[in-house]
Amino acid sequence: MKINNIKDPCISKETFEQARFVHNKLSYEKWVDYIDKHQDYFIWEDDTPDGIYRRNNIAKIPEWAREGILNSYKSKAFAEFNVKKGWYEIVFEFHKDLGIITTTFQKPINKKHLLTLLDLANYLDALLLKDGKEIIDENVIKALEQAE
Repeated sequence: MKINNIKDPCISKETFEQARFVHNKLSYEKWVDYIDKHQDYFIWEDDTPDGIYRRNNIAKIPEWAREGILNSYKSKAFAEFNVKKGWYEIVFEFHKDLGIITTTFQKPINKKHLLTLLDLANYLDALLLKDGKEIIDENVIKALEQAE
């Protein structure tokens, strides 16, 4: 495996193959706790200018859409704001229904990103996964480092 072959890793209690038989969900409370403790790197979507605007104008949002917005509170976090492009380059999303975290990278993944994701996965007693099936752990990251 090469680091540039890893695209949008996810965090889950088990591989997607295992989840077909027994599905253990990640703890939403631990997810919130982790992001809150690492505000030097992460920002909640709710704390971005768009999130603040949406929260301050919730009464103006049609009632049919309001519930979805309120239910998504603290389900999405961002990192690494790109001033030139005007957006965050990494999105972390907690899917309450599936009990997993997905990521979206608008930039190449590096060792620091993988170590951050692995720290989050370890905090949640979960796995960091490539394509939902290959486990990324400390040994894999070391091997990736040596392969580069």
